[in-house]
Amino acid sequence: MNKNIDELIKSALEGHEMPYNNNAWNSLNKKLNHPNAPIKPFKFWFLGTSIIAVITISSLLYFSSKQEEKSDKLVEKKTDVIEKSNSQSTTSKKTKTEKTKGIQDEKISSNELEAKEDDKKETKTNLILPEVNEVLVKEITKDLKLDEEMPNPKKGNSVNTKKVTEPDVPSFSNKCLGENLKVINKNDEGMTLIFPSGKKVSVAESATENIKLSEEGKYELLVNSKQKETYNSFFSVFENPRATLLVEDELNYETGLPIIRGEIQTFEESIKWKVDKVVSANASKAKIAAFYFFEKGQFELEVIVSNEKGCSSIERKTISISENYNLLAVNAFDPLSSDSRKNTFMPYALSKRNSAFSLIIIDPDNGGIIFESSDASNPWDGIDKRNGKLVSESKTFIWKVTLSSPEKNEKAVYKGTITRI
Repeated sequence: MNKNIDELIKSALEGHEMPYNNNAWNSLNKKLNHPNAPIKPFKFWFLGTSIIAVITISSLLYFSSKQEEKSDKLVEKKTDVIEKSNSQSTTSKKTKTEKTKGIQDEKISSNELEAKEDDKKETKTNLILPEVNEVLVKEITKDLKLDEEMPNPKKGNSVNTKKVTEPDVPSFSNKCLGENLKVINKNDEGMTLIFPSGKKVSVAESATENIKLSEEGKYELLVNSKQKETYNSFFSVFENPRATLLVEDELNYETGLPIIRGEIQTFEESIKWKVDKVVSANASKAKIAAFYFFEKGQFELEVIVSNEKGCSSIERKTISISENYNLLAVNAFDPLSSDSRKNTFMPYALSKRNSAFSLIIIDPDNGGIIFESSDASNPWDGIDKRNGKLVSESKTFIWKVTLSSPEKNEKAVYKGTITRI
């Protein structure tokens, strides 16, 4: 308790400043102006001590009165609670004698007084210290927060925290042997493509490279990271299927049509044939295919073979056709010959094709029709139907055939000349 009072006095005196009193200074000045009445050191020391004592006692009384007011309020609240509790006692206690009641009242009063005294002591002890400590804690906490919020920056020691981003490594699906791989490097660091054999191809930063995949197996694409980290992607390159293409050297007219057949030798089942401007004579997915060539020129026959990995092989063959297809018709005949193949005229293809047609022979002198037929077994024998006579020797006539159902991309009308020899 004494220690708390000492600390209270010390706290009260710290920073305290006496009020200025003009009359006191005038009185002291008058005394200083009389040389015959000097102030003795003892009296001066006694005066200063008295002033300090008065200030100390006044401050102590002031703080004590404040604490007593708070303590009295707490005691009054407790007294009210006790009085309410006494007013709720049972009716049996009211029938006791006045003497017993007086004794009880005296005990209650005595207990209340003791409780008040204890509350005052506890209140003084509990209320004085927290106020002083709370102020100190607030001041210290305020200083600490200011120190945290206002750091003292030093020139030249600033830290530049640059966010590190992972490099962009392109990813590729599986490829096939012989393909060209386009690698686009969007990083500021170089990249390396490692072949299955260990061969390496570099791609400079912010550059693009087209790399031919010449090896079968697993490839690795990685970034030469400055952070010593490994950033990479993988893909595989599969072998293409093997195939051999065989093609006929000449046109075949077995069916009266200009056909060339090709054969692909392979173990794969996915096959596709293609010839520009040429019609396939049978299913293009078979290992043997036939194509019609109605016009002369150079044609490229192509076949594509694919495997289960999605890789393909392409085989090509160039085909040369020297003349246009014209129903295999001859340009001369001899009606007087003993050879049945030479003494009549009928385009040979019409006797092989299963297609309806009409054939007419025209006199070039007047445009008259001298012969008509729609049956391949009824060829022209050189007789002019207009007069029933054999046409003149060495004269050339015009023939015309119209097909009722030509093949796809085949013309419907064929024309030519025929000369009697």
